[in-house]
Amino acid sequence: MHIHLPKPLHGWREFAGEVGIIVLGVLIALAADALIERENWRQKVELADTDMHVEIERNRTNAAQYAILAPCADKVLDRMTADLIKGNTADLIKLHAIGEPFVTEPWTATAWEAAVAGQIGEHMDAHRFLDYAEAFRRSAMMTDMQFRLRDNYAAAMVGRFGLKEPSAVPAEVIAVETLRRDIGVAREITRDFVKNSDDLKIGANVTGVRKYERKAQACIAALS
Repeated sequence: MHIHLPKPLHGWREFAGEVGIIVLGVLIALAADALIERENWRQKVELADTDMHVEIERNRTNAAQYAILAPCADKVLDRMTADLIKGNTADLIKLHAIGEPFVTEPWTATAWEAAVAGQIGEHMDAHRFLDYAEAFRRSAMMTDMQFRLRDNYAAAMVGRFGLKEPSAVPAEVIAVETLRRDIGVAREITRDFVKNSDDLKIGANVTGVRKYERKAQACIAALS
């Protein structure tokens, strides 16, 4: 049985050559790992960008309603206030049948939350990530706003029942004016949100916009 012992190194040149081979191997391995990691992050960023794009497009479509439904909403609010003061329950019933002068579609930020948790911001273009941050900040504001709009509309529409308590009418009128104020705030938020989505080059869904246009036309027709 023959045992092959490693040959002893002879001189610094041979030693340096052996060390150089080892160092080169380590550098190649590190470069390969860095390349793999870079590719993994590229794919993660691309997927996160796609998911956030889908969510911003959906929210942008929801935002379109506030400009489209503005003429309808303003007329409904004016008539609600006048009806409550005059005690015109019959017209309030008609307005209730027309429906809310807004659409409470859900505003979401699931993709954004996942991107933040996944540290996507450290690997995405800083300006683009900031545009997403601003857009989703306003999306969060609109999520809360949706609940307030529905609550105030419901509170104001209690007037159609013709309740006789002395405090009922003032409370209902206040609910209408609060609703008017919140719709005005929603218009401002969505105007800024539209600018954010324009910066991201993300537009609204055409089918969704047409749905709001049909609702606005039906509302105006019913009011007249």
